Amino acid sequence: MFKISQNQIKKWTAFILFVVAGAILNIAGSMVANVCLNKLLYLDMLGTVVVAIIGGYFPGILTAVISSFISFYLFPPSVFYLILNVFMAILTTFCFKKYYDKHTSSIKMFILYIIIISLVFSFFATMLTYAQGNAVVSKEGSIDRIILAISDRWKLDIYISHFITNFFINTIDKSLCTGLAFVVIRLIPLKVREYLRNVGWLQKPLSSDQIKMVEKRTARRMSINVKICLALFTACIVITAVVAYMSQMLFVSYMEDRYISEARGVSELAAKAIDPDMVDEFIEKGDDAKGYKKTEDLLYGVSEVTPNVQNVFVYKVSEDGYTVVFDIDTDILKGEDPGTHVDFDESVLPYVDSMLKGQEFSPYTTDDVKIGYYLTSFSPVYDAQGKCVCYAGVDISKRDLDIYEQQFMARLISLCLGFVIMIMAGGIWLSKYHIIYPVNTLVKTVEGFGYDGEEARKQNVEDIREIGIHTGDEIENLYFAFLQATEENMINYSYMLQNARDFDDAQSGLIIVLADLVENRDESTGDHIRKTAAYTGIIMKKMREMGYYKEELTDSFITNVIKSAPLHDVGKIRIPDNILNKPGRLTEEEFEIMKKHAEYGGEVVEQCIFMLPKAHYLSEARKIAEFHHEKWNGKGYPHGLSGEDIPLSARIMAVADVFDALVSHRVYKPAFDFDDAMDIIEKDAGSHFDPKVAEAFLAAREEVRETELSFRNRERENEA
Repeated sequence: MFKISQNQIKKWTAFILFVVAGAILNIAGSMVANVCLNKLLYLDMLGTVVVAIIGGYFPGILTAVISSFISFYLFPPSVFYLILNVFMAILTTFCFKKYYDKHTSSIKMFILYIIIISLVFSFFATMLTYAQGNAVVSKEGSIDRIILAISDRWKLDIYISHFITNFFINTIDKSLCTGLAFVVIRLIPLKVREYLRNVGWLQKPLSSDQIKMVEKRTARRMSINVKICLALFTACIVITAVVAYMSQMLFVSYMEDRYISEARGVSELAAKAIDPDMVDEFIEKGDDAKGYKKTEDLLYGVSEVTPNVQNVFVYKVSEDGYTVVFDIDTDILKGEDPGTHVDFDESVLPYVDSMLKGQEFSPYTTDDVKIGYYLTSFSPVYDAQGKCVCYAGVDISKRDLDIYEQQFMARLISLCLGFVIMIMAGGIWLSKYHIIYPVNTLVKTVEGFGYDGEEARKQNVEDIREIGIHTGDEIENLYFAFLQATEENMINYSYMLQNARDFDDAQSGLIIVLADLVENRDESTGDHIRKTAAYTGIIMKKMREMGYYKEELTDSFITNVIKSAPLHDVGKIRIPDNILNKPGRLTEEEFEIMKKHAEYGGEVVEQCIFMLPKAHYLSEARKIAEFHHEKWNGKGYPHGLSGEDIPLSARIMAVADVFDALVSHRVYKPAFDFDDAMDIIEKDAGSHFDPKVAEAFLAAREEVRETELSFRNRERENEA
């Protein structure tokens, strides 16, 4: 069952009252202008401007439509201006949106707005007058007198004078109307204005900047908003076309029936004025016949029954044409004398047989070059024996029918366009607040999710919760389902992250254990794996500070190298103990066997990668294990690689490994002094070592010294 929350009821009530208040303000302004300003100004858009600036397009358009309908009830011709009132609501919103958002006004924008509005209204009013063919020719109204004065003074065409006068009046009217609207807006408390502006939101209102960000989102093919607009536009156009066509057909049919009824009524009235027994005498004697003048006066009276009567006549019908009995003089043509023979015109030929038989027939339309477009109706005059002695005819002018039809179509088009725009604006307004903004806000919020900490993940949930969508439909259901899913996902993500950490720690621990097992076979290396790992970290940090190898020295690369460093000598696990722990120098043959630990290391790590494919850092471990004894000048082993053909991780390990070997005591040599060891690294830069790696190591001298000293102190403590 559909339920509406109290908050939604309050919002919709406020929205309706806001729009109605704007409409009342429009009507009140119009009434004040009519009474106090002698109809020189209109002030009928005051409320529309207020509502459009505060509420936006749709409330402004709705206010304009409601106002136009109230005005139509009070003054029907005002419906012509419905489309203009809608246009003003749209232009007002467009021009003054920034005023409301930023609370700043622009004189240039205000002037441009007034000019555009005045030009459009004036042009429309002039075209409407032209279409109706009723240019001002009297001095009855104030505006009429101004138009005539301008036309007479400057010898201008009446329509040009009409446009100039309307532009001048509209400029004053719209300036005053807009200025008063700003005053009214200022009088409305800020909290009330904000509430009315946000009345459409069914979530936490977005700021102007947030709305711009949300509206920047584009769909892969076509957005819902565009689809809704196309659907509404298509439906409105089809319905409008059908309604307009049917209305026009019904209007024309109604007017035709009205003219036919009018023509038939007048012709019947004229027939009643004729004495059937005197027809022949009227033809023979004319004015001299008894009662002719009186009957003629009656027919003149019939011609004045309605302003549409163009001609009244009485004809006696014969096979070869008419014989005139009466033919009333008109402003256009002088009537024929009694007894005059008149041939049948083409328009009456289809009805001659009916006339000869004395039958009634329907009125017919004639378009005559001399007297214009008219409807002719004949009514038979019967004598006492029921014989038709003549026909009383009347021509009803239809010249105003085209004007009536144009006026009707102009009103209909204005009405339909106004409604089409209102429906389109309403559809867009509802789709934005009910669908587009909620969905896009949700998407934008998700795109900004952070996962790099517990607080960030909690904030993700809070950000979704703060949106507060309450559309009361499927969108709201989607929102709450997504909120619940987000909460669960963040919890599960934390668990997953912790499990991954635990697994990674366990994996790293196993690697360290493996490395320790290898190192413990070599009785002379001590804490070598941990020290080299520390030195590699120092080198990479300093290289990044110095801007070396920026693209390669990513956070993940540095982490992988540090984690992989303990495995650099893992290949020694395959070296025999007698060679690995020989107290003296190795023979050439023994040294060749010892050198194979690099290749063995690559093979061992390769096996680890096969067993642990998701341990991505092992790829660097393999490079370090296999290539850390290669030299920059190509004289290293096992492959004799040179320069940057040697993996960067191995080049870094080469410096760390050699330095630690120099400063550490071995069974076959004493420990070098720190400075001497650093001198050797500096000397071998560019031959044994990558010069950039060596430079970074030397640049971190003090940090290296502190690290080396801390490990030495730890060894002494362990020995003690």
